[in-house]
Amino acid sequence: MKHKIKKFRNNIFTAQGRVYGEIFMEPIIRKIRGLSESDTDENDAKNGDGEFVEIKCSKVLLKKKQNKKNTLIEQIMSNNDNYVLNRLISFDDCYKTKFLSNIQNVKRDHFSELVYVMLFEDCIKIFTSDREGISDIPGWSDKHGRYDEDGKSGQFGITHNHIEWHIKNNLVDTMTWEEVYEMVKDIS
Repeated sequence: MKHKIKKFRNNIFTAQGRVYGEIFMEPIIRKIRGLSESDTDENDAKNGDGEFVEIKCSKVLLKKKQNKKNTLIEQIMSNNDNYVLNRLISFDDCYKTKFLSNIQNVKRDHFSELVYVMLFEDCIKIFTSDREGISDIPGWSDKHGRYDEDGKSGQFGITHNHIEWHIKNNLVDTMTWEEVYEMVKDIS
């Protein structure tokens, strides 16, 4: 991977949640999927039919091992092992490596389509689901988020145990970081 592509990817991975999700990735996904910016603060995008689309992104990171038996000095000395760039995994490794990826704060009453994106070391995977199909996603929990009423907001984790379900049922696009970089060049 060229230095500028690696720096581009790494800066997305090291950015904090709201910055990498809303400021960096949402415009990229809107362009890739041919979506327009939403005219409300309640939604991330609109499709060609004027329906609202929710965009959620998740960094795919190696599951970190926590050893509570370590002394304080051992914990401090190994802290850099948890640094996000030391925990990246490639897509090819996701079937055999334990990783963490969570799609959260899904406000299912705010959209017709959910676009969720997994950021791997070597590529991004883009998935879609309609509002009704979200309940079928493995690990879906509607008891998460900003609403107290069940079913209004939720989350689902994606692990090596059921990523294949997402690939078979909801995958719509895969792009290398080189392809993403080229596509982003004209977004201002």
